[in-house]
Amino acid sequence: MKVQISNNNIKLWLSADDTYDWAHKSGVIWPCSKLAGKRLFAEFDENGLVDYRVNGRDGIDIPSDEFNAITSDSLRLKLPGGLEMLRGNI
Repeated sequence: MKVQISNNNIKLWLSADDTYDWAHKSGVIWPCSKLAGKRLFAEFDENGLVDYRVNGRDGIDIPSDEFNAITSDSLRLKLPGGLEMLRGNI
């Protein structure tokens, strides 16, 4: 997992291993995951989602609840102060 934070945006890269591990965590399995085992890139700014790609391609349809869950879980681990940081910094 890689996170890049700037004054204007946040970029998140998840490897195929990251998405697989997230979808198969003990006790919180995402059984019908469309992202498990796929690479994910997401970029956010003060208005929300700017761009995303799955396996390097855009236009891939993925369930919004899964996208929101995996990006929130991933950013919560990387942002100092958790997701509350987003409100004041971007």
